[in-house]
Amino acid sequence: MAPVPPVGQGFFPLDEQLALPPGSSLTPRQQEHLVHLSSWMPFERAAQMLQCLLGVQVSEATTRRQTEQAGACAQAVQTAQAQAKAQVITASTNTARVAMSADGAYVPLLHGQWAEVRTLAIGQVEQERTASGQQEVHVGHLSYFSRMTDAATFADLAEVEMQRRGVSQAKEVCAVTDGADWLQGFVDLHRPDAVRILDFPHAAEHVSLLLQALQQAGMNLPPDLLSRLLHRLKQCGPPLLLRLLDRLPHHLVQQEGVREQVGYLCKRIPLMQYQDYRPDGWPIGSGMVESANKIVVQARLKGAGMHWQSTHVNPMLALRNAVCNERWQETWQECVTEQHRHQRLQQQLRAAPRLQQLVSSCMLLLLQFLPPSPKPAPPPPLLVAPAATLPGSSRPSSHHPWKRGHACLPKSRAKL
Repeated sequence: MAPVPPVGQGFFPLDEQLALPPGSSLTPRQQEHLVHLSSWMPFERAAQMLQCLLGVQVSEATTRRQTEQAGACAQAVQTAQAQAKAQVITASTNTARVAMSADGAYVPLLHGQWAEVRTLAIGQVEQERTASGQQEVHVGHLSYFSRMTDAATFADLAEVEMQRRGVSQAKEVCAVTDGADWLQGFVDLHRPDAVRILDFPHAAEHVSLLLQALQQAGMNLPPDLLSRLLHRLKQCGPPLLLRLLDRLPHHLVQQEGVREQVGYLCKRIPLMQYQDYRPDGWPIGSGMVESANKIVVQARLKGAGMHWQSTHVNPMLALRNAVCNERWQETWQECVTEQHRHQRLQQQLRAAPRLQQLVSSCMLLLLQFLPPSPKPAPPPPLLVAPAATLPGSSRPSSHHPWKRGHACLPKSRAKL
């Protein structure tokens, strides 16, 4: 038997019927477990855990590649949903009171660079009665959305999570932030009527920095002034703080350390009406997004010795959102669907040149069997009238009309 000639890389139709992942020796279930583990722990440790649990040995490079491909698919699906303004199923029906908060955290990139990752946290506001009989505000049923991008793009991409949590349909919404300008634009886009609250720890931090700057400028202050200011700020709002700012001497306000803190606090006085927020049952701290920065971002992307390529941050964030939001199965099914769609697209792109070459070969083969076309008849020769005069002179030639005889002249031998 003659040896089989070597062939190029092809596609086996049974792979698609069995839903085998493209370009991988793992089964679909093994690949899912591998990516799921990599969403929680470093790639090397995920490969070790897969071998301990399932007895499947994979390398760290394979683990990284499989995880980054799955994360890229998850990111592509979420981006397509945001661009298409797709309607998603609202996961919670109890949307009477919703709290949202957004903030940024930095992750290490290659070559010593750092990039900011923005995170949105959304939860339901609940009131619980403590053992002493007091009402305590609690934000539960949290979900997150994180991306490394600019503020405008982040606001557009977060629309899918806002729809899922029913923020636009909620009766009341509060936004607890650190007062950054991009966060105010974010709230203006999604819920302009939201109750805007300056995170109380941020307000306390800037009040403390203000008092430190005043002391460095030579102003004598009581040692318990900070505690009294913060207590009155939380219980009665900013009137006492405003009186302090109004009584500051002009030369002190113009100093560098004092000017920044005074400008920050004066600009955010409308966001510090804590005497109204607490009785209405609103939270005054942004702990939900501070914890989100630690749970979603830093726990996986800010480990010891980790440095990420910028194109791999958002795919990992998409997987982190899936596991922290407890939507892994839904996200994984979207990843598998996107992988198969991408695989079919690649097959079509590879088949297009081969189809074009096959059509060209068939056309050449048909041309060989076609009968030759008849040669066209040569055109009739052009009749050129002879010259009436001799060349170089004005004497008439033999073809001149004068040389011709008259047709009506009688013949010399006319019959009598």
